[in-house]
Amino acid sequence: MKSGYVAIVGKPNTGKSTLLNKILKINISAVSKKAQTTRAAVLGIYNDDDSQIIFYDTPGIIKTKNLLEKEMMGELEKIVQSSDILVYIHDNKNWMDERIDIKFKKDGERLVLLNKIDLLEQKESDEIIKHLQEKYQCDVIPISALNDYNLDYFINNLKSILPYENFFYPNDIISEKPERFFVAEFVRQIVFETYGDEIPYSTGIVVDDFKERKDGKDYIKVILFVERESQKKIIIGHGGGMIKKVGIESRRLIENFLGKQVYLELIVKVSQDWKNKKNLIERMWKQL
Repeated sequence: MKSGYVAIVGKPNTGKSTLLNKILKINISAVSKKAQTTRAAVLGIYNDDDSQIIFYDTPGIIKTKNLLEKEMMGELEKIVQSSDILVYIHDNKNWMDERIDIKFKKDGERLVLLNKIDLLEQKESDEIIKHLQEKYQCDVIPISALNDYNLDYFINNLKSILPYENFFYPNDIISEKPERFFVAEFVRQIVFETYGDEIPYSTGIVVDDFKERKDGKDYIKVILFVERESQKKIIIGHGGGMIKKVGIESRRLIENFLGKQVYLELIVKVSQDWKNKKNLIERMWKQL
């Protein structure tokens, strides 16, 4: 029996969340074609008969411009320092990007992945892998998280370097995150899928209330904070059509994950410059 903590790190939109979801065979991490869908690290636990791998899907590495992003990168640095193994993931677009703020621990194990290998020609992938091998001085594993290519090989490589000989969690759970966290993540995912480029990055999600009921549906109230009145109008849409769509799709994901019906209430509020308001950021972080 072997176990260990593994942080998946990389630039935004390199496929970190897709990788974790595919490994766990359940969608616990918000996925979108847009970058920076993940704002807080998602803990997911992979179990089999002889190993337990505790993954952290982390926010994409960025240069910070506000308090929210500073909190995101601060959490990432803590996870990097406390993890046993670091998995750095590149993709077909950002493999030459050198703007990396997170430093690998010199005494820690690491693996390097080249994701979205299915989008590269053989000659191009060989050149990128050679570059990454020289950069990191270690082997590079080509994968396609979306298509499950080489994921078993990646997992077996992780198993070979797990440091501990005991499990940290029961082998029948996939995360220690509270239900509020996943509710916020699912609503965020639908916001990213539904609106254009500006709105998702201007929207903060707070689970304001979560009441479990023995009789009837659980009640969940979620507040969507935006920065301007014009953004609020876009989120709500003509006749409330857009926010209704977000509610329907979010509720579907939440009910599928919780395994029970819920009554989901979505409220849109304007809070100018909310990304720099400490009290609001703390409310968001408390649900994590």
